[in-house]
Amino acid sequence: MTDQETSPAVKSSKKGLVIGIITLLAIVIAAIAGYFAYTNITQQTAINAKELEQFGYQMVASSRSFESTGELGEKQLPSTFDEGKIPPTQKVIRGLLNDKDTLIQNNEALQQEIESLKARIADLEEYKQLNEHFAPNRLADELNEVERRVKAFLIRSSDAERFSTLQIEIMAAASAAEYKAYITRNRLMLSADQKQQVISDYLPAYAFCVGDGVDIAANSPQEERLLATYFRTDDGSLLPQALAQDLSSVVAPCQLAIRTRLDNNSTDTSQG
Repeated sequence: MTDQETSPAVKSSKKGLVIGIITLLAIVIAAIAGYFAYTNITQQTAINAKELEQFGYQMVASSRSFESTGELGEKQLPSTFDEGKIPPTQKVIRGLLNDKDTLIQNNEALQQEIESLKARIADLEEYKQLNEHFAPNRLADELNEVERRVKAFLIRSSDAERFSTLQIEIMAAASAAEYKAYITRNRLMLSADQKQQVISDYLPAYAFCVGDGVDIAANSPQEERLLATYFRTDDGSLLPQALAQDLSSVVAPCQLAIRTRLDNNSTDTSQG
């Protein structure tokens, strides 16, 4: 075999050897790179696990004073963590929990404000009803009704036969005036039954007391007409000074008696 015949084979063998060496080197390099990559991944995983473990401990407050109670009485997660360096993600979670506590507090404050406004609305509704009830026109109509009913009672009563028609008018007008003093003094809105009780159980005795007093205080029919107008208008300037003094002396005991009875009745009713 000549040198020309063997030369290509040798060249081919050398070329294969070089390729094998290169391939082996590539495998070794890849193995080394894989080893370092695996090592880095393992280390990073361990770091992440450690941070997660630390975050779990930080989620638990160092004092029970950080606990809050929810609307249904359940314990809430603490809204603050122990101070220290924490990763950005944990800072975000901490901020969200703080925002949650702030919202809970704001909601409680709003609920209290709502309850306060509800109470205020109830007071205003009651005030509106009272104002409507004691409006001049409505009150005048109610007093006219009371005077009419007391007058009708006196006309039917045999005990009132000793009084003149003008005196009965004075007695009925005085009863209506005292009824007005009672409801305005106590800011009352009486039901139909309560009004009937006042008219039938309290005002007649007062009317008779006033009638006996007027018979003493007034010295003429003219003075009696002045008294009737005075009880309807409550205008003290209509009365001469002497008549006003005489009327006060005889009516004051009557007013004291009925007001004591009415106030006692109001107290018993409220307690019952």
